[in-house]
Amino acid sequence: MEIVHYSINEEFPKIEPYAACIGYFDGFHIGHMGLVDETLDIARRKGIKSAVITFDPDPWVVLKKIDRPIHLTTMQDRMIIASQKGIDYWIAIRFDETLAHLPHEVFSDKLAATPLVALVSGFDFTYGDKGSGNVATLKQEAKGRFDVIEILPITYEGQKISTTRINQLIDDGKIADANRLLGRIYTLSGIVVGGRRIGRKMGFPTANLAVDSEYRIPRIGVYAGRVEVEGVWYDAMISVGSNPTVTQERSISIEANLFDFDRDIYDQTVKFEFHQYQRDEVKFSSLEELIATIREDEVACRAYLRGNR
Repeated sequence: MEIVHYSINEEFPKIEPYAACIGYFDGFHIGHMGLVDETLDIARRKGIKSAVITFDPDPWVVLKKIDRPIHLTTMQDRMIIASQKGIDYWIAIRFDETLAHLPHEVFSDKLAATPLVALVSGFDFTYGDKGSGNVATLKQEAKGRFDVIEILPITYEGQKISTTRINQLIDDGKIADANRLLGRIYTLSGIVVGGRRIGRKMGFPTANLAVDSEYRIPRIGVYAGRVEVEGVWYDAMISVGSNPTVTQERSISIEANLFDFDRDIYDQTVKFEFHQYQRDEVKFSSLEELIATIREDEVACRAYLRGNR
């Protein structure tokens, strides 16, 4: 997949004719995948390239002055997902004050000046100064220049699949429901760092994950999950919390005990998958009670993961 960076005041890079879907696509959930799949289908039928048109940084950075918005995925995560789907071009348009205040018809003109053949849009897509443009204006402005295909909302159990809905499920610990709407397992990527080695002292060594502050961290508690190390996936139990039984520190750590695994993986980049919320974090009255509960957690996590491959 070729990465194309574009600022609205610059000349668009030379690429082949393409069909594209447009949006920020945080999460790349099932709803977003509907746009991606339609784009790929159009590109195949017309014998052209496929693309995702997105914005960098997140428009909220400019429009709402949010310095570090929280996301389900990083831009790098989204690029990897798009590449795996078979997208040819990742077109990242710089979102700055100029773009934020650009009249919607001028934005359409800018798109038309590229070799765009067809644009796939969600039904609620807005663009231009103060969101003054919508799918109706886009269709009007695109006439005779490129096709516009509107995708209606994709629902689950009668409700629209949205990033907001998935965020709430993750915050509530309903990670299995969130995974259904994502169409994949919620994943955090990061680097293994040194921790307090409390787990090792109790017989449950853990890999402590340092992640980008952009990620939405799952609800505090214990999860059945999996960890990818050097391309191999291992079943695991994952703890998100502050370990109140053994420390007074309030900082939140994300750590995993990988089953049937005993290697030093400090400084390695790994992925944590969150499959099932098992229980809340608890401050136990003794270390022995904590260890006994962790053993029960391991049995429960192993059983869940065996039955849900």
